Parts: sequence; structure tokens; C-alpha cells
Amino acid sequence: MKFMLVVIITLASSNIDKQNNFFELRIPQESIIECLKSAKKFNFRLSIISVETKCEPKTKVEKPSTKSI
Repeated sequence: MKFMLVVIITLASSNIDKQNNFFELRIPQESIIECLKSAKKFNFRLSIISVETKCEPKTKVEKPSTKSI
């Protein structure tokens, strides 16, 4: 796997005082073309959820992951 599809999901808070929650998914992809095709499948927007995607070259030690940011 040479690329990582990075998916950033933002969950908007219903309360004005609370901060938004962000989650990042890192999904391995074989090629930049495969990564870009996969990225298109994640692009959507709702009133309380937004999703952003990008493709990055994978580092040698990087593993698939999910984290709250």
C-alpha cells in the first residue's frame, strides 16, 4: 500500500457552547488513482456532519488508524 486515504469527519455540536468533534480515518490504498476514486465515495455533507478527504503518500511505519482529533 503506497497511499493513505485520509477521511476527516466533523460532527457539529447541537449546543453553541460545545465544540465540534473531529474524527480522522486513515485507510491504505494501492495507488493514487484508487485513493482518488475512494475519496469521491466519502464526499457528502449534512447539516450536522461534514466529511473531507485527501490522499497522502504513506510513510513506511504508518498503519491504518482511527483517532479523535
